[in-house]
Amino acid sequence: MLAGANLALRFLLELCGLAAAAWWGFHLLPDGPMRYVLALLAAAVVGVFWAIVVAPKASNPIAPLPRVLIGSGVLLLTAIGLWATDQPVLAGEFAVLILLNTIVMVVTG
Repeated sequence: MLAGANLALRFLLELCGLAAAAWWGFHLLPDGPMRYVLALLAAAVVGVFWAIVVAPKASNPIAPLPRVLIGSGVLLLTAIGLWATDQPVLAGEFAVLILLNTIVMVVTG
């Protein structure tokens, strides 16, 4: 049961990572329509990387444990993006959830 709940949490963290990447991309420029383009591009880059490298059904030779760790690294990068856009509390909470989720995933297999 813990593993299933943790997988559900991981999915929510993945969605939050996409949102955090978009937030970071949006705040790279001070104003203008390019903010929206960068927001979509940042989220797309994270999503495509996730689909190719991290997703459980991605067709690559990476073993499950390294995939979990790579995914956690990507999510932590999006948390850094939140911190860089003056969201330190949200970034910290997000990072803690990512780390706890990763620990449980590693322990439960």
